[in-house]
Amino acid sequence: MELSKAEAAAALAAIQRADTATRSAFRAHRGHLYLWIWGGVWIAMALLAHNRGLAGVRLFPWLSGVGIVASFAVGFFQSTRVRVPLDRRFLGALVTILAFAALFPFLLRPAAPTPELIFAYIGLVVAQIYVIAGLWFDTYLLWFGLLIAALILAGFFLFFQVFWLWIAVCTGGAFLVTGFYVRYYWR
Repeated sequence: MELSKAEAAAALAAIQRADTATRSAFRAHRGHLYLWIWGGVWIAMALLAHNRGLAGVRLFPWLSGVGIVASFAVGFFQSTRVRVPLDRRFLGALVTILAFAALFPFLLRPAAPTPELIFAYIGLVVAQIYVIAGLWFDTYLLWFGLLIAALILAGFFLFFQVFWLWIAVCTGGAFLVTGFYVRYYWR
């Protein structure tokens, strides 16, 4: 079967339209909503800790719960639009990281763990998860994880006096800005 030039051009145009639609669907589901959710959660946690002290810190599990529920809701909604198989090796890597991360505080036993130290530690574990996800899936997650880790360390070691404000503006803001970048500019 031989195609005419017009038929070949029409077929190539149809392929181009399908490719454009696929890229648009994947870009719309590339993770920006998760970045926005968790950016909002980090900002809320940091501002609560800054303004309310330990009373605000005690609300962290509730805020994290809201972020988890919102993340699952987004994941469920997106799974009806774009189906991507679950990578069991990546899930195993996450479970392993979290298991080791849970063990380290028991082994290291910091003398007087402050809320800032605990938040920085958990934030660095989260940054490590983003780095591994970036190595596994998409490079923007790698760079985002490295950025978050650097900002957390800078806040803890250089700007400890304003640690919670630093976290709210710089790391929470980094989540939000990265979400906008991924949604509207990442190709």
